[in-house]
Order: sequence, then C-alpha cells, then structure tokens
Amino acid sequence: MFQPTQKSSKRLDLQGIRALAILVVLGFHFYPKYFPNGYLGVDQFFVLSGFLMCMLLKRAENQSACSLVTLFYSKRFKRILPLYLLIILISMICLYNFFPDTAIETNKESAVNALLFVSNRPKTAAEDYFTMLSIAIDIFTHTWSLSVEIQFYFLVPFIFLLSTKLPSKMQYGFYGVVGYISLWYFYSVPETVAFNSLFARIWQFMLGMVGYLLAILKPKYSNCHVLSNLEDGQGSQEPCPNDKFRWFLIHSQFMSYITLLILLAINICPFALPAELVRPLVTMGTGFLMLLSEDNLVLSNRILIYIGDISFSLYLIHWPIYAYWKLTCNGNQISLAVALASSIVFAVITYENFEKWYLRLSSTSIGLLVVALFFINIVVINKDQILDHVNFSGKDISSLDNVTDDMTLDDAERLNHRWNVNDYKNLYTSTCKYENKVGPLGWCRHTGLSKSGKYRLATIGNSWTANHAKLFYQECSYKAKSIMQGAAYGCEPLYPTTQYTVCKANFTDFEQRIRKEKPDFAFIITRYISIGEPFPKNVTTFEQDPIYQTMKEQMLKFISNIKYKLYILDAVPRINAKVVRRITKFMRNHTDPVAIDKAIVIFHEYEMARKRHAQLIKDCNGKCVLVDYVPEFYNTETGTFRYFDKRGFSYWTTPSHLSPHGIEHVRHVWRDICAKL
Repeated sequence: MFQPTQKSSKRLDLQGIRALAILVVLGFHFYPKYFPNGYLGVDQFFVLSGFLMCMLLKRAENQSACSLVTLFYSKRFKRILPLYLLIILISMICLYNFFPDTAIETNKESAVNALLFVSNRPKTAAEDYFTMLSIAIDIFTHTWSLSVEIQFYFLVPFIFLLSTKLPSKMQYGFYGVVGYISLWYFYSVPETVAFNSLFARIWQFMLGMVGYLLAILKPKYSNCHVLSNLEDGQGSQEPCPNDKFRWFLIHSQFMSYITLLILLAINICPFALPAELVRPLVTMGTGFLMLLSEDNLVLSNRILIYIGDISFSLYLIHWPIYAYWKLTCNGNQISLAVALASSIVFAVITYENFEKWYLRLSSTSIGLLVVALFFINIVVINKDQILDHVNFSGKDISSLDNVTDDMTLDDAERLNHRWNVNDYKNLYTSTCKYENKVGPLGWCRHTGLSKSGKYRLATIGNSWTANHAKLFYQECSYKAKSIMQGAAYGCEPLYPTTQYTVCKANFTDFEQRIRKEKPDFAFIITRYISIGEPFPKNVTTFEQDPIYQTMKEQMLKFISNIKYKLYILDAVPRINAKVVRRITKFMRNHTDPVAIDKAIVIFHEYEMARKRHAQLIKDCNGKCVLVDYVPEFYNTETGTFRYFDKRGFSYWTTPSHLSPHGIEHVRHVWRDICAKL
C-alpha cells in the first residue's frame, strides 16, 4: 500500500496531504462527534494553496508584471471555475426538485453569494459556521473557504511582486511581517469574524508561500553537501549550510513521518481540542511537513494520491448531499453512510468525466464554458422571479396572493410551491422598522401611518404575528397613530413555550413591552403550542392547571396596561405539511376533497387550547375578545376543516403559516375588527 509511485513532475506527497485534509473534513461534517477537530483540514488547504500560489508566481517571476498576473489568474481560474460553477448549477437543480420547499429561498441567496465568492461575508451569531453546520439547511455553507481563497487571489500577485523588489534574504522577513499582522488580526477580532475573514487567514497562505521558497532551496543545499565532499575538489559554488542545517536535511525524511503522525493525532483526536492552540500548530505543522515530505512513502502512495486528485470534487459535492440527508432522513445512520459513499462515488465520476476533460481544453474554450455556466446559474437561481414576471405581466393584481379569477389547477400548483418557498421572506413587512435587522422576527414599529389615526396598537405573538403583519397594517393602520409589533419564533405570549430558556425570556419581554407601550388595543396573533397540552396528571380544573394559571397571570398583567381591549386569536387545528405540499396532486387525481381534508388536519391538542382561551375570556374582566378562524375554515357541508379552495390554492404553507391566499381568506375578519375599534 505504501509503495511510492513513479517520479512525477508534481509533488505527489502534496496530493497525499490534500487527501488527508479532505478525509478529516469529511469526518468532521458527517461524523462530528467522532472527528471534532476535522475542521482543521480546511486550515491545511489554505497552507497548501499558499504553497501552490507561490510555485505558480515563482515560475513566472522573470516575465513582466502584467504577464505574471495574467498567467496566474488564467491557471487558477481554469482549475477552479468550471467545476465550481457546475456544482452550483447541479445543486440548485437538486434543490428545486428534491429538497424541502422551506430550504429553497435561503439557498437561492446563498447560491448568489457562492456565485460571487462572498460566502464568507460577515456573519451574525445565528449564521456562525458551526451553527450552520449543525442546521445544514444551507447547501452552500462550505463555499466560504473557496471565497476566502478566491479573494486572496486578487492580493497575492501584488504581494509577491512587492516582495521581489526586496533582497532575497529580506523576502522571508516581508512575508513574516504580513503573516504576523494577519495572525494578530485573527486573534484580535471576534471569533465569527476571524473564522470567515480573508485578512484573518492570510497568515496561513503566507506559511505555505514561505514553505515553497524554502523547499526550492533544499535541493541546492543538498547538492552542495554532496559536491563539497568530492575527492577532486570540484565543489559547488553555492555556500554550504552549517552543520545544523546539514543535519536537518539528512534527517528530514524521518522528521516528516514524525510531523505527519503528530498532525494526524490532532486531526483525528476524538476529543475537541482548543482551536486557539491547535489551529496555529496544525497550520505551521503543515507548512513544515511540506518542506520535508517530498520522499514520504505514506503520503506518496497511490490511494492517497488519487483521493488528493478528487479532493476538489469531493469537497464541493459532499456538503449538499449531507445537507439533503440532514433535512430529510431524520438522523438515520445507514442513510448517512450511504450519503458519504455517494459523495465519494459522485466525486470520482465528476473527476474522471468532467475535471479531466475541461483541464485539457484551451483557455478560450474554458473561458466560454465559464461564461455559459455563470449565466445559466443566474437564470436558474432567479427562475421563479422570471416566471412570475412572465405570468403576471400586464395583469392588474392588488391582493397579497396574486390569485386571479382565470387561474387553473396548474396555477395553483405553481403558486402553492412559491408560497412555501417564499414563506420566510413573506414574513418581512416593508412598513416595519426592525430593531434587530437580522430577520422579520423580533420587535419593530410600523411607519407611514395615517395622520388621522388616534389609537396606539400593539401586535404580539410567535411568527404568526409577522405572518399577519401586512394584512394587519393594510386593514388597521388608518386607525393607528402607532403600531408596535413583536414576533418571537416559536414562543407564545401567554405561556413560555415548552419552558425553553429563550421563550421564558420572550415571555417576560412581551409583558415588559406592553407595560411600557400601554397600547389602546393589543392583539395576540399566535399559533398554539404549549397551551394545547392536556391537564397534568391528577389535575381536573383550571384552578389547578399550572399552564392556565400562568396564562391568566400574564393576561392580567397585559390588560392592566391596555386601555380598551385585548384581542386573542383562537386556536385552529394544525396541518400535516407533507399533505399540504400535495394538494394539487391529489386534486389532479380526483381524490375526494373530504379525504384530503382528513389527511391535512391534525387535531392534536387543538380543543384544549380553545378551552383555555374560553376560560381566559371569562376571567378577563370584559377586556378580552376572541378572534376565531374556525368559521372561515370549517366546511359545514362536509363536517371537515377545509384548508384549500376548490381550485387547489392552499390556505397554508408547509412551515405552518397562512399562505398569502389564506391571509386573503381571513382578510374580512380583520377588516371588521379594525372598523369597530
């Protein structure tokens, strides 16, 4: 297994290092519990890239500056762009056809960032790399490292050209200073910034570049050692190294094995090691290993060399496959192993049939291929917007759902899908000035209110508050001199949902905001969660019910700070998202609508939530009003809840919000409420 291959023009040992780096990255992504330090493989890739960049630049240093830069970009982009753009395209096609609808909108934005090589843009705490890995909804999370590398491409030729203006001995010091400044920046800024920032990663590229400069000196000094001992005295004209460096050269192969063993021990250690310690250690160790490992039999074996050859394909392909497993397979470990094996198989196929092919093309052909792939990606990423423009061009549409009277089942299928895809984006309200600026949830104040409005209004709840925000503004803003909106993801205002820590904090925040705002009218617009739980064991009355007593206490705090009325949206049954996604398919197959009703609706805990609300009204001292959607969704003829219309347009989205069509369906409810304020 460890027999070296025949001498090649390229450093085969570097392919071995590349192979080990991609293997530990795969281990970290697929089995993070067992390979918690595998992320260090990306740090090794940066060092390897620095080595390769310096090699390309050094070979062209005798050419003009313009030729050097042009040749460098030509070689690097020829190697990276065709495969990179192809994988983005295939990933988007798979996203539209196989991934959950809720993943599409997020990934369209991520695809644009990947396409423009800005996936490493500054992140919020919620977008932290390791958080995104655990969620795995973003199939382009892994492209952050390529964004860092491509951005460095625009700096490195000029760093190199500047170094050539210095005496050769000073060049090492120059690279050292640049690297030290970057390292200082890495440890000075917040971790989320340091991880993604180009400037916090330059020191790793610099180590690779210095490694190459030292590597090209090694044969010269080794040759000097041999010639200086010839009996005829015909020695080298180069100055020979001192005894310590001569000893280093003689024992370099042995030291390469020791270094490799240490790096492997760190990367595959089953216990998480402190990143601030092991990251510089692995980075410097990789640079040191590249200096020593040219004849390393382990790194130069055929298996590792081939894995190194397919490493670029494997890196690009594996993450979308893992993300699909994460989103659809509910943690099944057999499926995870299949996903890992599939990543390797697809990487081999891609390498053998696409990479090898395009690398033989002329620069002109590759340029045309890159341009074509780039524009196809743009079209595919924006296909929904393009189709919407075509379908709605020239039509007079004033509703939120864009549904017109002449639409058919095909239109319903298309729009239902679009509403699922755009669900999160539709939670944004253009009239709301958000406090946190990281999403449509949290607190905001509506702007552009009527000058004649006289009431202070407040809407609070979970994401249903944001889901209803456009409708509420359109129907109630003319009555308001201010509208405060508070939406907490997954948290109910009347009870700290499932006792989550974040919901306990939001529970307190709701009360404090209402106390400070003192609105004339307040509206709780929320989807029931914990308030639908059954009575605890041995509890039979609301007086004994801890959930209800918490709701009542919170309600009394609310109404003590509300001048007129508190409106509370009553519970309606939840949905089976898988069935909602298939409404039009059922209708196309002429499935009985009642059967669809029964498949969609989940009655779990629905009645208990309504009972607690009903008791709340009794204890509210006349200041609470229930808003009930049951009359809007209950079909009295069939005795079932009907969550779609006769043309197949869904009233719900798969993330359990009302669709724009559902919002339009209940519009009259809010119009009547606001008219009577």
